[in-house]
Amino acid sequence: MRKTITLGVALGALLVFNTPNLSAQGTVFTYQGHLSANGIPYTGTAEIAPTLWNAASGGQPVATNTSPVVTVTVSNGLFTALLDFGSTPFESGAARWLQLGVRTAPGAFTDLSPMQLLTATPYAITAGSVTSVNAGSLASGTVPISRLSGITSNQLDAATWQFLVSLASGVPSGMVLIPSGSFVMGDTLGGMANAVPVPVNVSAFYMDANLVTWGQWQGVYAYATNHGYAIRPGAGKAGDHPVQMVNWYDAVKWCNARSQQAGKTPAYYSDAALTQVYTTGEVAPYVNWTAKGYRLPTESEWEKAARGGLAGQKFPWGDTISESKANYLSVAGLYLYDLGPAGSNPIGLVGGSPYTSPAGSFAANGYGLYDMAGNVTQWCWDLYGTPYAGGTDPRGPASGTYRVLRGGGWDYYAYDCRVAIHDYGTPANSYNNRGFRSVLSAGQ
Repeated sequence: MRKTITLGVALGALLVFNTPNLSAQGTVFTYQGHLSANGIPYTGTAEIAPTLWNAASGGQPVATNTSPVVTVTVSNGLFTALLDFGSTPFESGAARWLQLGVRTAPGAFTDLSPMQLLTATPYAITAGSVTSVNAGSLASGTVPISRLSGITSNQLDAATWQFLVSLASGVPSGMVLIPSGSFVMGDTLGGMANAVPVPVNVSAFYMDANLVTWGQWQGVYAYATNHGYAIRPGAGKAGDHPVQMVNWYDAVKWCNARSQQAGKTPAYYSDAALTQVYTTGEVAPYVNWTAKGYRLPTESEWEKAARGGLAGQKFPWGDTISESKANYLSVAGLYLYDLGPAGSNPIGLVGGSPYTSPAGSFAANGYGLYDMAGNVTQWCWDLYGTPYAGGTDPRGPASGTYRVLRGGGWDYYAYDCRVAIHDYGTPANSYNNRGFRSVLSAGQ
């Protein structure tokens, strides 16, 4: 459902409906979307005009949002808006369809189609693969195309849709919900011996849709350095490119500063009693896992998120990789699943070294996450170790020297960009191909 609207702005929608009971008890739900202009994520202000209809086509409008025009701030393409049509339109139990008008400048709204059916069952719509909408995937959270009136098979071509159950309740801005559930972590494809597969169950959490960008890093860094933090300044090719030249300790302290700046309880501390917020030094911090603040993902959280709801695939979107899907270094003939073309990704070459690309330059995976393969490799919480422990919410070994890195980067081969690659780095070292993203525990 990609439709060009005024001023060349296109909407690739990610809808998260929080409507567990469409009755007088409440009808507020969250709309999370992605705006791009000529393929570039839009940043600025946009207005949406939501309307509720009694039919997918040829019907009549039955309600408008409590605020007929909702102004949203769009950052790197992402925005979130709460919508509420009140309880009256749903009291009869009749089906209702949501229509959205969008504009990014004064003038007429462009109505997007098809309309989306609202039901009493929460679900999400994310850009994904039609191949994952099948009977086997229904048990893990997808719902059939028939649940959304007006969407037909001929609309599921280059921009196909995957329908995922979402238990979101006010998804934080710029983040997406990774639902709880089990998956098989690791694989032994290609002779990889340090990631022997093991069943893992992961609790629901929110993850940054994009890598932490240089612009985002600088905003928190300025706060941190004025509040007692000792953090390297980092680097970035441009404000919308991922931050790099930050080591693991910098990433952890930045998460704490981001938490405090946002009024959340930090996750990392210098003492076992969890009384001294970790702000300086390069020592392994203690973690308050029940804290409401930002933190690095565990390795199991990262891999579950990277897989995007798929199972047994090499990459976040399937079994092959190409430079239309990720920013990495392709080598002709080295791996059969590397479709190239050979060389560095042209998007990354713009502006010179380091060859990072703007965050969100490629399609999202099934959960709505960008750059889970390539661009910059990502720090995780865990100490590096083998074999994987498995079980529920594993957090890595209790001791070790290195910290886990995941996802590969702009100068990594296709092999190293696979979702199961178990990589690591010295936590005190920083390079121009390393970055990170942060997470929040769901419900916090």
